[in-house]
Amino acid sequence: MGLKKEILSLPLVRLFVYGTLRKNQRFDYYLEGSQYVGKYYTRGQLMKSTNDNVYIDFKQTNAATIGEVYNVNFYTLQRINHLEVLSGTFPKGYDLNILNIWKINEYNHYPFDEEEKQLSFFFKWKNDSVKILTGDYTDDFDVIEELKNKIIDLKGQITQDDLLQYMLNRLSIYESQ
Repeated sequence: MGLKKEILSLPLVRLFVYGTLRKNQRFDYYLEGSQYVGKYYTRGQLMKSTNDNVYIDFKQTNAATIGEVYNVNFYTLQRINHLEVLSGTFPKGYDLNILNIWKINEYNHYPFDEEEKQLSFFFKWKNDSVKILTGDYTDDFDVIEELKNKIIDLKGQITQDDLLQYMLNRLSIYESQ
């Protein structure tokens, strides 16, 4: 099987979106063909910068940011990565990362129940520096390439949760300032 077919058959990646990628927003078409999972929230205050970038301030631990979760294939994730990281729209403004999310309940309350949390990928605004805890620059890596290589190495035989846990462990070399 060729590389393209192999990547297309990869498991879907759980992605939390909270700004212009949400339904009826400016870049929602990037998610066409993706599976909408539902409305979720995460811990942190939704913020808007002076240049209209939207981001989550994770220091605000008593606030909730509402978003949507989609199951996306790897190609969709690459396209969104291009928008958020490489394009002129948000040049190098966001990085793929992982956060805890909770499904919105019927009462629209936002309890941060540890037993109900799930992991999801999301694009984090790079408004803060990060420490490379190992102190070795060669430990730094491209999250998208790492994801692709892991999925290909396992020939797509990995669940969403296992993929998230693997990347969470890899990302543990960083600490936000």
